[in-house]
Amino acid sequence: MSSPQPPLKQRNPLGFDELIAILVAFGTMGAIFFWVTGRNPDRLNARSWQFPAVFSQPAAAPDSLKILTPVSPSSDMRSPATTIVPSQPDIAPVAPIGPVLPVFPLLGTIVVPETPIARSTVPPVIIKPKAAKPKVGAVKLSDVPEKYWARPFIVALVDRKIFTDVTDNKFRPDEPMTRAELARLIERMSDKEPSRKTINFEDVKDKNPAASAIDGSVQKGFLKGYPNNEFRPTKDVPRVEVIVALASGLNLKQEKNTSKILQVYTDRKKVPKWAVDKLAAATKAGIVVNHPNPTLLQPNKIATRGEVAAMIYKAMAKQGKVPVKPSDYVVKPVKPSK
Repeated sequence: MSSPQPPLKQRNPLGFDELIAILVAFGTMGAIFFWVTGRNPDRLNARSWQFPAVFSQPAAAPDSLKILTPVSPSSDMRSPATTIVPSQPDIAPVAPIGPVLPVFPLLGTIVVPETPIARSTVPPVIIKPKAAKPKVGAVKLSDVPEKYWARPFIVALVDRKIFTDVTDNKFRPDEPMTRAELARLIERMSDKEPSRKTINFEDVKDKNPAASAIDGSVQKGFLKGYPNNEFRPTKDVPRVEVIVALASGLNLKQEKNTSKILQVYTDRKKVPKWAVDKLAAATKAGIVVNHPNPTLLQPNKIATRGEVAAMIYKAMAKQGKVPVKPSDYVVKPVKPSK
């Protein structure tokens, strides 16, 4: 006969005193726990817990993390050397949304470019200013009325600064012309290159205001001197000398039928022999102006300022420097008969 099972030992329920003891014990432990964590909350951080080497081996720390020094048990504050430096998370940079605004420097900041700006090598376009055409009629001359026979020539030359001795708006058209004054006009109207040697005239000193103009008119082949090495600058110039001077300086071609050309003048017998060829060439070129009668030359008459102005203008028109101005007093050569 088998032995019977031992009777189970019955547990007696906890008594009231025991329950009170257990509650007091747990309450005391909770108070201590909260008191400790309230003074140093970092103690709950799992990274600060120290585990024995029995349970786990320390993992190799990445380069971005430093080995931490354990907290001294006698110190409540963490040393700066033991501050945990978390590694930067491996997060890809996010592109900005929308256009990226340029960064402008602050006002007053000098910005130096990284590379010097090369200077443009394109040559500048040089525009030559056009010479302004003189406006004929802008000159006001009180002694040259609108109907004066030589007014178109006088006004044009004054406007072009050929005549520069106009004072008080007076031209003095009927006054005589001296040889020195004629030399000044020739020097201003001609840009011809000198082709003759300078003559040291006895009656033209270096201090003479017209000395350079006289030398220029002689070197360009317009004027000549008198015997005894004289120029006679203050002498009033006759009309025939003005005509010969212009014909000489313009290098007008000598005509063969001079006698035929000079038949246009009713007083042709008064023309000096030394001036016949030059007078015929000037007449053929259309630079002789006679007022009031075109057929009356008056070769030995003293030339007036108005007459000289008319003939100088016609000489410039022959060179193409001024436009041609028609006049009833310009001598027209006789056409040869067929």
